[in-house]
Amino acid sequence: MHSVLCVLVSLAVISSARRVQTQVGARDWESDSAVRNLKGEITDAELGLLNLKNAMRDPSLLKEMAEGLRHPEGRAELVKMMADPKFQEQSKRLADNMRANGVFAAFLEPEFYARKEDASKSLQTLMLALNPVSATRGNTAQTQSRTGSADMSALDELIELAESTPGPVQYWDPLKLSEQDFWGAGNDATIGFLRHAEIKHGRVAMAGFVGYCLHENGIRWPFPLSTSLPDYSSFEGLSAPDVWDATPLAARLQIILVIGFFEFWSEWSTALEADGMVHHMSGGKPGQFPAFNTFGVTNPFLPLPLFDPFGFTTDLSEEEKATKLLREVQNGRLAMIGLFSLISEARVPGAVPALAGLIKPYDGEVMGPFSAADAGLPGVSAMLEGVTGIFPWLSK
Repeated sequence: MHSVLCVLVSLAVISSARRVQTQVGARDWESDSAVRNLKGEITDAELGLLNLKNAMRDPSLLKEMAEGLRHPEGRAELVKMMADPKFQEQSKRLADNMRANGVFAAFLEPEFYARKEDASKSLQTLMLALNPVSATRGNTAQTQSRTGSADMSALDELIELAESTPGPVQYWDPLKLSEQDFWGAGNDATIGFLRHAEIKHGRVAMAGFVGYCLHENGIRWPFPLSTSLPDYSSFEGLSAPDVWDATPLAARLQIILVIGFFEFWSEWSTALEADGMVHHMSGGKPGQFPAFNTFGVTNPFLPLPLFDPFGFTTDLSEEEKATKLLREVQNGRLAMIGLFSLISEARVPGAVPALAGLIKPYDGEVMGPFSAADAGLPGVSAMLEGVTGIFPWLSK
């Protein structure tokens, strides 16, 4: 794959360079890409990939690329670029990213190029799918005008991504978190962390919102919860947050341990590498979750992958996946607002007028996994005391 990609992007770079240099028939996207390359915003390999993607849609460009190979000069330029160690390293890194994110399989399929769409949006979508960090190398002038610094390219891309999404609220970051440098990892890594966190919390909120609504409407599983809980009589009349407090301690600890394992697995470099992924703070795709593989070998006794266990998205292109991810982010944001509106109304009746009288009240601490009944556990008493100091109304 590396060798094939090296040849293709080399040819695309050379062919486009000739057209841009002579300005004969050069497209706007060719000139724009060449300017970004000259400014160091994208590498030669990334430039070749962008040019190749557009060339695949334009038979005239493919014809010019083929004609270039018929001349000794063109072949010599191609060989020279392929032999450049720097370009080889760029191509290898790009090929590794494509392999890790499953882009290459769809990249050369005719169906991938059959749709008519805005070229600049298509290129940005592809680069974002390949490597969110490299995709953030946007227009430097725009970056400076928005942030005052050419180093904030990841932030600029985040703003552009937000502004391209439908809805009344576009980019909104009152706490300026996306301009921070968490743990000294850099702004690109910080934005990767924030995007991954938003997607993850949105997924949890969607499940929580649905579960809250089901419980409040008396919908129950048709089978016993456990041998010690043959029915739901102990949960009748309780609000959804109260159900957690009424769940046996052993069950709650099991839930917390399972969630902790999922957190560990999603961050573990060995698990990510075994599934061909890169950590979301190192240029990987936000929202990804590695399959339960061991060193790349699927174990039939391990559970199905949590993300798309039945392979519904296997045949989708990267642009279609990006669109679905955008929808998931939007639904997750709405679910987070919806879930906290339910919790707020339960904790403070009347806080959400539209839900007044529709939600069962709850007088516990919604942000605490344990209550005073669990004071025997290490650290619980200190946690409750600390929370009461921050939220004095809990002691009333």
